[in-house]
Amino acid sequence: MTSVFSSEALDAYFSSYAGMEGGNIGAAVWICDKEPHLLASSPGASLAPVHAPPAWDSAFRERHRHDMPRWQTHQRLARIMAATRAAALREAMPGLDWRGYFDQYLYAPRGWEFKINLYPLPKPQQMDLSQLETFRRNPCLSPNWRYVEFCRQGGRFRFIAEQRQRMRPKVILCTGQAEEEEFLLAFGFEGVPCSEHHLQPADLVKTLRVYSHEGTNLVICPKVGGPTGINSDTLLDAMGAFLSVWLDASDFPDVRAQGMRAEPPAGTAHLAWRAMAHSQASSASASPA
Repeated sequence: MTSVFSSEALDAYFSSYAGMEGGNIGAAVWICDKEPHLLASSPGASLAPVHAPPAWDSAFRERHRHDMPRWQTHQRLARIMAATRAAALREAMPGLDWRGYFDQYLYAPRGWEFKINLYPLPKPQQMDLSQLETFRRNPCLSPNWRYVEFCRQGGRFRFIAEQRQRMRPKVILCTGQAEEEEFLLAFGFEGVPCSEHHLQPADLVKTLRVYSHEGTNLVICPKVGGPTGINSDTLLDAMGAFLSVWLDASDFPDVRAQGMRAEPPAGTAHLAWRAMAHSQASSASASPA
């Protein structure tokens, strides 16, 4: 029988890392999308909040090795990050292309970015039957406007704002201009002045909106992919170069020796990351194999 969760249980679950790809929460770069592309598992008889940041570790990659080649949005984000890293390290010839970045390092536990989503549930067409039935039966989640308000006014958006204030990433790349107001609300950027920038590596021009607050630069860009989004290799590379303006070599330490894909002890990831970044600030231009 499909469970109908209480509003308190749902709010506690949403006020956590549920529905986030994760990675390294202590990284200088965060990426935020509207919603995840998949839900890791179907809700059971109870919902347990996800208190530890998730990541694409070796076990995750092994589980999804047949699915990952189809994840084009994440591949495009990997290309942006590979370009960001190359520009920050001032590499004339990038030592790590997007395929290597995607296959080995994207959203890794000790990697170079952290991926979150405004809303914890994927689109209905991306859920399995049990997930979809749970979504439809819970009054807090259906219709969609009620679900949106539940996240905005409940603990979900507060949780996101708290993590941003706690970790202070240098850059947050938010993909989707239609959700601009929601991104600002979730990260606590309401009322912050905005500046516009134009990304034009070739004929196509894409408008970016940048908000700077408390040491974090929040960049609103078009969707990654799609006919009107950031979809070409040239635009993706240019987006990476744009983000690198606020970054330096210390934000991309060589983590081969520390075992990038190994899980750090619970609760210590961001502390270890900060110490590693400072100690390698002068030598981080070496690229991982």
